[in-house]
Amino acid sequence: MVRVVRIVLLLALLPVVAAASTPAGRLTRAVDTLTAPALAGRGAGTPGARAAADTLAAWLAAGDCDPAFDGDWFQELDLAGTGWEGQDLTGLRDRNVAGIRRGRGELARRWIVLGAHFDHLGRTDPDGTGSPPAGGFYPGANDNASGVAVVREVLRALAKPAGEARSLLVVFFAAEEAGLQGSAHFVAEPPVPLAAVDAMVNLDTVGRTHDGRLFVSGVDTAPALRSLVESVPLPGPEIALSLAAGGWSGSDHMSFNTREVPVLFLFGGPYPEYNRPADTRAVLDLEAMVRVADWTTGLVERLRTARGDFAWTMVGDGPLRPGAAAATGDRATWLGTLPDFTEDVAGYKLAGVFDGSPAAAAGLEKGDVLVRLGGSDVTDLATFTRALRAHPPGSLVEIELRRGERRLNFTVVLGNRADRR
Repeated sequence: MVRVVRIVLLLALLPVVAAASTPAGRLTRAVDTLTAPALAGRGAGTPGARAAADTLAAWLAAGDCDPAFDGDWFQELDLAGTGWEGQDLTGLRDRNVAGIRRGRGELARRWIVLGAHFDHLGRTDPDGTGSPPAGGFYPGANDNASGVAVVREVLRALAKPAGEARSLLVVFFAAEEAGLQGSAHFVAEPPVPLAAVDAMVNLDTVGRTHDGRLFVSGVDTAPALRSLVESVPLPGPEIALSLAAGGWSGSDHMSFNTREVPVLFLFGGPYPEYNRPADTRAVLDLEAMVRVADWTTGLVERLRTARGDFAWTMVGDGPLRPGAAAATGDRATWLGTLPDFTEDVAGYKLAGVFDGSPAAAAGLEKGDVLVRLGGSDVTDLATFTRALRAHPPGSLVEIELRRGERRLNFTVVLGNRADRR
C-alpha cells in the first residue's frame, strides 16, 4: 500500500516537474527568485543586492562559465550619489557579477558581451528591516529580473561552437538604477580589453512586448550589425522587430557606446507598472519571454561566429562623456512621464503620462516630445534626466515640447517621487 501511494504521488508530481523544466518554467523560477521579499527589491548597495549577486554567481557556475575576474565572480565598486528614495549611497559598495565562456580558434581572442542589470529600486521605505510585505518594495519583475532570466536561459540554450567562435563574457550589472554605476565601473576596469570586444548585447525590460514588437536599438553602431540582426530568424509570427539606429537609450549599453564598443539594446517596450511596486511577475508575458530568449540565442550565436570586423560607428551625438555615466542631482524630483524607446527622435518622447502627476496637471500628453526643460536642451533620455535632477521638488520650470507640427510651452511645478504613491 505504501509503495502504491508513493507511485501515485510521483505520478501526480510529474506535470509539475515537467512544467518546471520548460523554458517558461525556468524563466518563472528565475524571476520569482529575484523578486522574492527576502531580496527587498535589490536596491543598490543593499544586502538584498549582495544576496542576488551570490545567486547570480551560482547560476553562472551552473551555466558552464568560468569566473571573469582573476578567478572571482565579483567586481566590487564604490557607490556615490543618492538612491531611488533619496537615501545617500556614499560609502556603500556593490558588485558586478560576470563569467566567461571561451570561444574557439582564432576568433576566440575576440569577445561578445551579453549583459543585463540585476538591481532595482529597493524598499519603498529604505529604513525598513526584514522581509518587506507586498507593496513595501519594488519587485522589478520586468525591470529587470526579466532581462536576467532571459540571459540565463540564453546561456543554457547556446550550443558549444563547432567551428571558430568569439568568446562570450556574461555580465550582470549592479547599480544601473543608480545612474549606470555598475557598467560605468565595468568599462573603466574591464576584465578583457575593450578593444577586443566586438559587440555588447544588453537586455533590459524584456518581460513583455509592446504590440508584439521587440525593440532593438544600436543596429547602426557597426556597419555589419543591421544585416546580421535582420538575418536572425524570428521564433514565429507573434514577435516582430522594431529597429533603431543609435544606442543612447538609458541602460547599461550606453557605458559601452561611450567607449566606442558597438551595442545592441533589446527592450520590450513601455508599460504602466514601470518603477512601481506593481511590477510583479503578474505583469510578465512568459510566452513572449520565451520567444525573446529564442531570438536572442540566435543573435548571440551569429555574433559569435560572424566573420569580419565590427568597427564602431557614431550614430548621433553621444549624451555622456566616457567615464561620466553615473547620474547626479536630485533623484527625488518627479515629472510623471513614461519614456518611449521605440523611435530614434531628437528629444524625450512620452509613451505615457501618469494620472495625478505634475506632467498630467500641466497638460502633457502621450506622444509629446520634450526638447527643453528648465532652460536646458533635451535631446534624449540622459539629457532629460540630468535636466530634471537639476531642480529640487517644488521647482517651477518651463518645458518646451513638440506636439505634432506645433511647438508648445508649459509651466510645470515639479513633484516629489515620495508623493506619487
